[in-house]
Amino acid sequence: MRAESPDGRGELLWHVLAKEPASGTLCGRHAPPPVSTPTETGEATAERYCTHCMGAFRSAVQAHAEKELRPEAA
Repeated sequence: MRAESPDGRGELLWHVLAKEPASGTLCGRHAPPPVSTPTETGEATAERYCTHCMGAFRSAVQAHAEKELRPEAA
């Protein structure tokens, strides 16, 4: 995961990094450069997760779980 500060005032928006392309996120955005997290800088800030990235991640996990639960064709 990688955070960006879309408002420039310390709020962090977390994205899920995609495997392919290596420079992208699950929501299709270019991966932002790493930013200092609040624990590194000592700043109090709001954090949230990209809803598009989280939706894509949830779909991938559900598809994997369904595949694992299906009995193999005999």
